[in-house]
Amino acid sequence: MVFYGATFDEAVRLYTSYCKARGLSERTLGTYTSALEQLRASLAGSKAPCPLPGREDLLSFTASLLDKGYARTTISIRMRAIRAFGGFLQREGILDQNPMDGVAIPKVPLSYPEVLSTEEMARLLKAARTRTWHGTRNHALIAMFCDTGLRLSELIGLNVDDIDLNALAVRVRHGKGGKERRAYIGHILARSLRRWIEIRPFAPGSSALFCTTNGRRLDKRNVARIIDRVAVRANLGDRRVHPHMLRHSFATHYIQNGGDPFSLQRILGHSDIKTTMIYVNLAGVGLQEAHAKASPVDRMLGR
Repeated sequence: MVFYGATFDEAVRLYTSYCKARGLSERTLGTYTSALEQLRASLAGSKAPCPLPGREDLLSFTASLLDKGYARTTISIRMRAIRAFGGFLQREGILDQNPMDGVAIPKVPLSYPEVLSTEEMARLLKAARTRTWHGTRNHALIAMFCDTGLRLSELIGLNVDDIDLNALAVRVRHGKGGKERRAYIGHILARSLRRWIEIRPFAPGSSALFCTTNGRRLDKRNVARIIDRVAVRANLGDRRVHPHMLRHSFATHYIQNGGDPFSLQRILGHSDIKTTMIYVNLAGVGLQEAHAKASPVDRMLGR
């Protein structure tokens, strides 16, 4: 292993600057920083300078996390962050190879996200629709989640100019990793948005699509409270409905309604198709049913 004189702290500073330049979110950057801080403590405590880790160091670190009773999900997140760090050091020539090479990351048991049924989603949307100003806004907001699968940060970052009602399209400017993409909406959501935009306050300098009565952009806490209140009115029992559940629900029903995973990947802004495939499994779309719909010979010659 060739270290070329760099210390762990110097390498982390370089990597942090690189991550910020890529536009990674504060949450993702925090995850990486937390993993590297924990690794540093295991390498040299508070001593400085701290050397860069080798493969044996990382094997010991993984074993220590398991011994301390950390959940496998947590360990997997930590080690994947360290693998990304090691890959950066290798690409930059600070290390001659990624020290995570050959270090197994504990497998995480497959789990599926909780979703709303179509009937529950319909009840939620019905509960949001009232003849009040707030009801018009809340219906458009919840329908946007249910019909586009936007992340919470993406939705609250929308401006009025991002909505093209004629093209039934939405420009998502605040996607994960700073990526911009185009999402699409149905006719019912378009009508709901048109009603909302007509009565939305036009406060000086306010461009936010979803806002308060004085034109201030809704924040994450505002949106969470709105969904909580509407879910209570929808009588969904003790289920805690949150924005990411609505994203999961959209994706699952998109597949159930005949959408394909590759278009869903682009709609959701996933960088890896493996993430999107979770919804194929969750939707229960079987290979036999898929083949029955797409059989080339059946479609050419009939049955």
